[in-house]
Amino acid sequence: MPDLSIIIVSHNKPRLVKEAVQSVLDQTHKNWEAILVDSGLLHRQGFFDFIQDERFKVLPSGETPEMAKSKNMASWCFNEILAAGQAKGDLIMYLCDDDLIYRDAFETFWNFYVEHNREPQAMYASQDIGLVDRDGRTRIIGQRRADRPAGRFCKGRKLDCQVDYLQFCHTARILQKLKEVCQTDRYHSEDKADADHADGIFMEQIGAMTTVYNIDKVLSLNRRTPESANLLYSASAFGRFANLLRAKVRGFLRRLGRKDSASVAPNHAKRE
Repeated sequence: MPDLSIIIVSHNKPRLVKEAVQSVLDQTHKNWEAILVDSGLLHRQGFFDFIQDERFKVLPSGETPEMAKSKNMASWCFNEILAAGQAKGDLIMYLCDDDLIYRDAFETFWNFYVEHNREPQAMYASQDIGLVDRDGRTRIIGQRRADRPAGRFCKGRKLDCQVDYLQFCHTARILQKLKEVCQTDRYHSEDKADADHADGIFMEQIGAMTTVYNIDKVLSLNRRTPESANLLYSASAFGRFANLLRAKVRGFLRRLGRKDSASVAPNHAKRE
């Protein structure tokens, strides 16, 4: 059995996904499995034939363009793998095709888990933030620090919109508890209105049930790229804030629209 599972989501970014895959292959800790879920295009072209490591499993997601209109597809892909029980590791991490993990990420999370008698159910580490130009050069423009425990359970720092999904690592065991609390195995929000912070919602749910321990070591690189749908792609702090604010307003308006529709429907039925 692998110590750690990482689920990788690929949505037609060939220039970037190879680097994401390589960042997993380069890990110093060796007992892991990777499940790469591709939207279909690159998989059909045989793009991933370069991966010869038996620890890697490459699967087509089975998604359709129609689904993408109504669902947050990254969350849907994560949920499909988790609900099917395909992630076998004690620890679980996530990676999108435009981001990277550093070589000692698996080793650091695993060692922390073992050294604390396998009691931590969730952890997060520090992270670099990089801006990638159109020539592929990355400039580090910031950092997220894991400088204190997080989550409501321990009255720690907020996770939503402050901690990136790639900083986060949790046990397989905590998912069973989350399933019991939320009465669903669709752990990650698939709602389009939550697309800009679905990872934050997921982390907050876990942080309400257990302490999210901090590891103040930089283990990942969140890349903002021209190819990605990352709404925080901006070279300036003000630009990043403005983009995030716009994303939150759009999400609020989408949720408000759904509530209005739900309240109007019964009135129509009564008139009929």
